[in-house]
Amino acid sequence: MAATIKDIAKKLNISVSTVSYALNDGPRSVPEDVKRRVLEAAQELRYRPNRVARNLVTRRSHTIGIVPSEATSNIVLSPYLQNSLNGIVNTAEANHYDVLFFTRYDQQEAKVMANVLLDGRVDGLIFLSPPKHAPALDIIAENEMPHVVIAGESTLNSPQFRVDNENGVRAALNHLWDLGHRKIGHLYGRLHMQDGSDRLRLYRDFMQEKGQAVPESWIEAGDFTMEEGYRGMRTILASDNPPTAIFAANDEIAMGAIRAADQQGLKVPTDISVVGFDNVPLSSVFIPAITTIRQPVEELAAQATQVLLKLINGESVQNLPVLPTELIVRDSTTSPKEDT
Repeated sequence: MAATIKDIAKKLNISVSTVSYALNDGPRSVPEDVKRRVLEAAQELRYRPNRVARNLVTRRSHTIGIVPSEATSNIVLSPYLQNSLNGIVNTAEANHYDVLFFTRYDQQEAKVMANVLLDGRVDGLIFLSPPKHAPALDIIAENEMPHVVIAGESTLNSPQFRVDNENGVRAALNHLWDLGHRKIGHLYGRLHMQDGSDRLRLYRDFMQEKGQAVPESWIEAGDFTMEEGYRGMRTILASDNPPTAIFAANDEIAMGAIRAADQQGLKVPTDISVVGFDNVPLSSVFIPAITTIRQPVEELAAQATQVLLKLINGESVQNLPVLPTELIVRDSTTSPKEDT
């Protein structure tokens, strides 16, 4: 049977509360020589702390919860999620916090899932690309649970972290426009997510500003995945008047689009140009290397985690930054054939 603090107290002939204070660094101070003896006895008796019991006393789990956008298979294979997790985990580890990933999160059962998120296992929550108008997020905010939102919005003014989608999309489309492209199509992401709907809206706004009509055949769903980017690109290329360039809502869509073009006997960028969004590591070694918009995903996640830790500690936060994006020009874009 595992040793308890009572065993340590009996061995040293001191009170259980003194042992608890020594092992937990408080809430009352303990003389250094007593603390040393307690730690030595704990090691000798192979004592292992009962984290659940400690949490009941401190009301802290020292754990951050991550709530993904939705419960789907293979979600951890997403490069965007991997970069976000890296920023969260590194920051949490540096501050002596663990991370719990809620793989069973389901937006359709908002009240049930809110109860799961509020069950005391975590001190705070990071909502990662939540669906728009997510009811569970509202319940968390109403219960004043410390939380932040990455790449999403909240109706109750939750702390939100995002990148500059507007300038990012404009930079991508201006790049294609400056190369001479006028027939620019779009493979959009998930429209129930803020980034997906924003990038589609900004694409339409840009083309309208330029006075360029956009046939609906130039626009297809990409779902933020390579598979759907491939399917959407095949559909666009099968139309009577396909575009000469594609703006993809993320790099995974762009990769699928390039693969589809290649299988149709088209060369990127000679026959059709493709621009992505995210600058995931694979985009620079993909063939051809993908012109894309860099967004600082890991930095965004790290900043969100730092703010969440402040909220957990009862600190107030304000003036949250919108992080800049950057155009990265590579090999997947060039001037359209008819202008050469």
